[in-house]
Amino acid sequence: MTDHDNDARPQRSARLRAGLLAAAVATALLPAICAGSPVRASPAPGSAAGAGGYLYWSNTTGRILKPGDGMIVRARLNGTDVNQKFITGASLPGMILVYRGFLYWTNVVPLRNGAGTIGRARLNGTDVNQRFITGATMPVGITAAGEYLYWANNGTGTIGRARLNGTDVNQRFIETAQPNGPDAVVAGSGHLYWANDFNIGRANLNGTGVNQNFIADPKGGPAGLAVNARYIYWTNEYQNTIGRANLNGTGVNQRFITGASFPDAMAAGSRYLYWTNGALGYPASRRAIGRARLNGTDVNQRFVANKDFANLHGVAVGPGR
Repeated sequence: MTDHDNDARPQRSARLRAGLLAAAVATALLPAICAGSPVRASPAPGSAAGAGGYLYWSNTTGRILKPGDGMIVRARLNGTDVNQKFITGASLPGMILVYRGFLYWTNVVPLRNGAGTIGRARLNGTDVNQRFITGATMPVGITAAGEYLYWANNGTGTIGRARLNGTDVNQRFIETAQPNGPDAVVAGSGHLYWANDFNIGRANLNGTGVNQNFIADPKGGPAGLAVNARYIYWTNEYQNTIGRANLNGTGVNQRFITGASFPDAMAAGSRYLYWTNGALGYPASRRAIGRARLNGTDVNQRFVANKDFANLHGVAVGPGR
């Protein structure tokens, strides 16, 4: 490992903090928080049922460290009808998940060990429960497969798991290679994938077969993840790109899509990829939801943009109700 690589690991924690909190406070206050979004593979979490679906993402426009100042935003898949306060009362919400008629998200603050929660609501925004699952440690990514939810405990470097009804909680279901991570976690093709600092890990859904270096990524800085029936996708925050590989880890392309602005979370629908441009180190006007076709064409880095975008985190695609 070079001196550059040694230096990059602590730098990445600061970079991720800044991406969610704002550059002025990030390096001093919050460890890495990034949100990917799970995607369907016939079917799987986070993709749309059809053309009438919705795009969801998390945002924080008030005091970012104050519990209750976060919200879940919703728009139509064509980018119209943006509702900045579709769900309110979240606490620095991270990754978003759409699964079996419900919307789930991670609440990262308050910044105390064991203080993080998993929130849940119906897809029409009703029955909001900000403490559906408690006891997580700065949870960031969230995904689902079968009868289980999984989330990334950023404070302990573990993957947690619980049943869909919130019972049988195990906060240390998988130990990851990233002590202060991982970031996104996503389920697909019978596996869990997670974003370590400089690689992508994989395990079977039952927690066995852990491979901490399933896809090596020494300089890109993977954060958000998405999978579908053929590919795994990830955001490269260092390189401002979207990467792609086959589900078996071959055919790695770190520059599948270029031109992003500090991309963090991502999701995949039936026709398009979506990602959040956090724009750390760029003008605030670069904060936006990006979109491209699944084959990497028709790239639009400002598919949805709004002056109220302050701290864009998780993104997911779903049918809505």
